[in-house]
Amino acid sequence: MRWQSLFRFSIIPCLLLLSVALLMPYVNQARLAARKSTSKNNMKQIGLALHNYHETHGFLPPGGVIREDGTAMNGWLTMIRPYMDASPDYNRLDLNESWESPRNVDIFEIALPYYLNPNVRENYTTTGYGLTHYLGNPNLLYRNSSVQFEQMQNGLAHTWMSGEIGGNYHPWSYPFNWRSLGVKLCVGPESFGEPDWKGGQLLMADGRVSFFSEETSPEILRRLANAPPVATKTQTAAPQIIFETCVSY
Repeated sequence: MRWQSLFRFSIIPCLLLLSVALLMPYVNQARLAARKSTSKNNMKQIGLALHNYHETHGFLPPGGVIREDGTAMNGWLTMIRPYMDASPDYNRLDLNESWESPRNVDIFEIALPYYLNPNVRENYTTTGYGLTHYLGNPNLLYRNSSVQFEQMQNGLAHTWMSGEIGGNYHPWSYPFNWRSLGVKLCVGPESFGEPDWKGGQLLMADGRVSFFSEETSPEILRRLANAPPVATKTQTAAPQIIFETCVSY
């Protein structure tokens, strides 16, 4: 009887541990799917904000406002803030000051959830600026740009506006928040895509968010990357800066 009791009490924990081990992959998959869905919703919100900006002004926001003397002022993710939420923060911004001005730093130090992919841990620079995990199409959002939907000759459904990036994250307030798409996803910190879901989500100009596998043909990505209008190298020039990032601040 004693042996049977010991066996009974020892087998139950073992069965519980086995059940947990068998269930964990499914739990992790569910968590990953939820994060991917949240990221997709963030991008849809960005797309809606870009459309509302276009409806108000007749063109997309400038990728970055750069003065004639070279001073970098503010970027497109700052410009669409009024269309992203009802926060009064935007009205406190002094857009006549550069993005690094002490007058605006308290606002730019906020990590905004809708600019963050929940699958990425880093959310701040080590100097305290809130990050973005999404960057724009340099053919649409570049220095002092004012691109109209009518200029997208391949149609809105075949022109990308923004996407998830794999690393080298920028402050959302940075005036150079664009990056070339490239012909492969998930191949390093300068590429687009999220390695955990083996591909990347791109926001299309018609407002849809489409998933592209890391196995997507380079030719398909090349066509997307080169969809007109095509900006010049001068228009898309950006400082070669890698921001040090951290988790919280």
